[in-house]
Amino acid sequence: MNMADLLAKTKTDLLKIAQRHGLRGVSTLKKEELAEKIYQAQQRFKGTTTKQPLGVSAVARKVADAVKRRAVRKHAAETVARTKAPAAIRTQAARPVRRTKVVSKSRPVEIEPAETSHPSAELSAHKFDVTPAPPPPRQVFQEEHLGELPDAYGTGHLFLTARDPHWLYVYWDLNWQQMADFRGQAADGRLLLRMFEKNHADPFQVLTLGHDSRNWYIPVNKAATTYRAELGFWRHDGQFHAVSQSRETTTPPDAISPDTTARFATIPIDISFRELFKIIRGHMREGEALAEALHRLQLAGFRFPFKLGLELGPWTADQAAELERILGGDLFRRIQMGSFEITEWLRRRLQEELSSGMSSAFSPSGSSWSGAPQKGFWFAVNAELIIYGATEPTAKVTIDGKPVKLRSDGTFSFQYAFPDGQYKLPVVAVSAAGDDQRAVQLTFERQSQTKGEVGKVKQPAHLKSPAAA
Repeated sequence: MNMADLLAKTKTDLLKIAQRHGLRGVSTLKKEELAEKIYQAQQRFKGTTTKQPLGVSAVARKVADAVKRRAVRKHAAETVARTKAPAAIRTQAARPVRRTKVVSKSRPVEIEPAETSHPSAELSAHKFDVTPAPPPPRQVFQEEHLGELPDAYGTGHLFLTARDPHWLYVYWDLNWQQMADFRGQAADGRLLLRMFEKNHADPFQVLTLGHDSRNWYIPVNKAATTYRAELGFWRHDGQFHAVSQSRETTTPPDAISPDTTARFATIPIDISFRELFKIIRGHMREGEALAEALHRLQLAGFRFPFKLGLELGPWTADQAAELERILGGDLFRRIQMGSFEITEWLRRRLQEELSSGMSSAFSPSGSSWSGAPQKGFWFAVNAELIIYGATEPTAKVTIDGKPVKLRSDGTFSFQYAFPDGQYKLPVVAVSAAGDDQRAVQLTFERQSQTKGEVGKVKQPAHLKSPAAA
């Protein structure tokens, strides 16, 4: 089999051929390297099996070997016969020993068949044995010949999915031969991927596929939009031939979900989900999830064999306001982050506030998040000032003369402490080129009138008071 025949075969067939030739450790080789290894092995095998003319010495050894084998077989047969014969027959004289002489040009060779019952007779007959002993069976590691997963199965399917609001992922199941065939049918030799928006006849993006490409990440500008993909080529008659079309996929919205409902259920740590499912399985509705059923049963007062914990009551407006104050508007800047990053950021923010001694509504002494106060009746209140806005992302903004860092979309926010007094805060925006400027002056006044003993909630140390009017 020549190299052309080997290269025409698939890699799976080549691995089988390599296994028959005893080649090991070749499953990681490329197809061309594997074919070269097999070709070299075939050439070595041909070299070892080429028949050479036998010389006189070789003929002599071959004849001696045949005579020796006949003598051994005859001796074995006579031994068995003497064992089965009567004792009188066993005492008869042995027959004369015949000698065979093999003459060669080099020297005569005499062979004496071992017909005596001496234990070393059979061993002596093997002294002229020139046949090599068969080699021990070679151990073959089967895991080396398990093969590899193919680059493609050749189904021709085109898969499209949304990774996030502004990215799509597309994958096509075509092997290299199919892609080469389609390029050969194309008028310009190109295989194209066309992206369509729903209810639009013309593609918004056309990509030329590389020879080794199997998938692609595609950026899109519109979130919450339905897209589809089409793979094909331009024919010689000017018509576009679609090889495969994907199903439609919709990107998620690039905004906070309008669904603000939250349902909580207490799941004890010492009870497994399997045990919990056994407890409420008979009370679940059709299509209802485990957490939803557990939440509904807890609200209905279902008696569980475990303690549900403290009832915190409904989410209040004070709690929502306190959460908004702690987030400080930064949540809207972080909507591109994952839930894990937001959770970690919120945890660090709460730790900073608690470590600074702030008695917020999240602390045990807060009035709206905990139960009864520690001692007696008390009251504390304070206020902060948050200024926010938006402009061109390349502009420069200052508040009270202090530069404010803009976010990627041009939005900004700044937070001040807000003690009693009058304040004027100029807010100025200057264009990137410096040839345009917009300004606004904000005037604030705070007058706190207390009745009885009223304390102040301590504010974070990094907050400064604005300049007085």
